[in-house]
Amino acid sequence: MNNTTSLIEKEGIALRAVEPDDIDFLYLAENDSQAWSASATVAPMSRHILQQYIEQYRADLYADRQLRLIAIERKTGNKIGIADLYDYDPRNSRCGVGIYIAPNMRCKGYGRLMLGLLSVYAQEFLGIHHLYAIISTDNAPSRHVFAHCGYSEVATLPQWIKTSQGYTSAVFTTKIAE
Repeated sequence: MNNTTSLIEKEGIALRAVEPDDIDFLYLAENDSQAWSASATVAPMSRHILQQYIEQYRADLYADRQLRLIAIERKTGNKIGIADLYDYDPRNSRCGVGIYIAPNMRCKGYGRLMLGLLSVYAQEFLGIHHLYAIISTDNAPSRHVFAHCGYSEVATLPQWIKTSQGYTSAVFTTKIAE
């Protein structure tokens, strides 16, 4: 990789577009059942479905109302995780934010770096005024990362997420552009 810096490169990581050779990484991420409760995923995804997704993916937030980026280590090219913008609302200039960190990359500070980069990109380059995320109240690591990146917990959503043990509450976190 070159040593130039951009809006979506910082501190040794970069966010880049989804590439065809990401299929194995996406397959592992989408089928990580431990992460399903933090997303809307309810079933495993096949390689075939992911291949179709990659082939048809336009990376156009304005048309698709979502954008997926792959986080990598700049020096090695190793995949760290996935950064998503979703439910883009152009009229109100707001968008949901989600990050996924590969299990072998967790607890290394990458979540903070990824979310920080994604937030700067969304607010400074795309001009999104309001970013938000809904996080399970029992997901302390995620809540910590979002708080560290300037997100405020503004509401508690009682019994918001259905789990195998019943329902759990969630917090609604927001970050408004300065």
